Amino acid sequence: MARDRFLAQGVTGTKRQRGGSGGEKAAGPRKQTKDQAMRPSKPRRRHHSGDGGEEKGEGDDDESDNEVGDVNDLEHRYGTDEAEASSEEDEFLETAAEKRLRLAKSYISKVKASTEMDADEYDAAQIDRDLIAERLTSDARERSGKWSRRIADQFAYPVDEASMARVLRSGHRLPVTCVAITPDGQFVYSGAKDGALVKWQRATGARLRVFAGQKKKKPAPNHSLGHCDHILAIAVSSDGKYVATGGRDRRIHIWSVAEDRHLAAFHQHKDAVTGLVFRRGTNHLYSCAADRMVKLWNVDELAYMDTLFGHQDSIVAIDALQREQAITAGSRDKTLRLWRIADEAQLVFRGGATTDQSRIARALAEGKQGAVDAAAEVRAIVAQNPATAQHTGDHQDLLRSLAARGTEFCEESVDAVAMIDEETYVTGGDSGALCLWSVQKKKPVFVHHVAHGVQPTAVAGAEDGDGAEDGSSADARLPTRSRWITALAAVPFTDLFFSASSDGLVRLWRLRPGKVPGFDLINAIPVAGFVNGLSVRELSLDGSLAVRKDILLAVAVGQEPRLGRWAKEKARNVVKLFHLPSKPQL
Repeated sequence: MARDRFLAQGVTGTKRQRGGSGGEKAAGPRKQTKDQAMRPSKPRRRHHSGDGGEEKGEGDDDESDNEVGDVNDLEHRYGTDEAEASSEEDEFLETAAEKRLRLAKSYISKVKASTEMDADEYDAAQIDRDLIAERLTSDARERSGKWSRRIADQFAYPVDEASMARVLRSGHRLPVTCVAITPDGQFVYSGAKDGALVKWQRATGARLRVFAGQKKKKPAPNHSLGHCDHILAIAVSSDGKYVATGGRDRRIHIWSVAEDRHLAAFHQHKDAVTGLVFRRGTNHLYSCAADRMVKLWNVDELAYMDTLFGHQDSIVAIDALQREQAITAGSRDKTLRLWRIADEAQLVFRGGATTDQSRIARALAEGKQGAVDAAAEVRAIVAQNPATAQHTGDHQDLLRSLAARGTEFCEESVDAVAMIDEETYVTGGDSGALCLWSVQKKKPVFVHHVAHGVQPTAVAGAEDGDGAEDGSSADARLPTRSRWITALAAVPFTDLFFSASSDGLVRLWRLRPGKVPGFDLINAIPVAGFVNGLSVRELSLDGSLAVRKDILLAVAVGQEPRLGRWAKEKARNVVKLFHLPSKPQL
């Protein structure tokens, strides 16, 4: 039987003591007191002693011939530091309660280090306690996966474009299709139909770098230099190291933010890449494409991970937060799928919201009841921004007009999706309806019909020469289709989200408090043209110690829609950046 390496010395020592061959010299050193047994033993020398060597007993001479070694010999042989070994032994011996306490202290130390600020005139100790408490509370709420922070009322004031807006020009020749803000708010990235990726300085609006698109003609394009067709999607990692872009050339390109260089190109998709999103807190990238597949990537390793199947038509939008899951919109298959990657499962939600007389009447009644329930809040919002009340009144008049005419809109395509928290999300499609969803229900829990109005056609009877030429009559213009929702974005784990179309307004919505689901319009920002992309960041830009944070909103504006050329608006192909400071709640 093979001898155990770590018990060999103890076994041989015991046998020699019983045989008595070691004599007093051999037996003496093996008798240890309790204190001596707790001390680390001195390593034995591996060579035979000469004339000047140390004295050995018979047992020691015998052991030198077939010595195997013990744990201490291993530690010294491979250079293990005593302090490191002691630390590892302490961690190994600590109880579960002690481990939790140690991890909690380590986490609080990291939070404290991240919230330290230079402010000599403040009470640093009290500020640290407040900031740490707020950070711990916020992290706990986000970890629960449900929205809890109410910030929407802080942004209900009229937006002054002169002081709050900045236009980033001279970057793209063709319509801008996507935009993304880095987590620290320093840079803005934009992509367009000209295939160019542009990096902007947020504070000054300066154009820092342009990665020009490649030509598709011969010779073959060099894919290590960038895209050779429309860029349709863009995403920035949560640590601010990587930028991912996807386009109609069926490729995903990874770029370094710090070094401004191309890192890799993924070409596993078989059709246009239409959506990209990084999972929060990691560098795992989720992509969707017109090939009806969702793919997972590890950007740290620049490696492909997995492919998910299920949609029956092109996937045009994707979003994710910090759980290992993603939500996708399947355009004409009218489904939403929540991919639970760790469980290898998917939840299917059926879209196709219909706007007709009965649903409009129900929506008007629900809106009236919601206004009654939140009368005080509504009056406060109207006091801050009378234009919001005007938009709300115009929308109710439009719904009554549609109901009187018997107009009906059916959602044939789900085109946009944004996650509010891990269990709640909002979608929009070609019917113009904004739908609020919960993972507990297969149908929307709330629908806001014709959120961005309708597209008026030519004056009725104009072909016969009987219609009014100026179209001044309200009944002269007959709406044939609604303005579809082109972009959605949300501030995660709060009650605020944004929607956009081609009606010239980016609308801000607030989730209703209480158990009854719903949302209401609180503000509208003028933006002319097709809004093809939105990016939102919640940041404290002035370095203040207040809990409230400002909102950065980047808008990708184009003359044409993102995925086609079936319509055109009079606008400039630019990126608009809005800095919305938070205001005290009334």
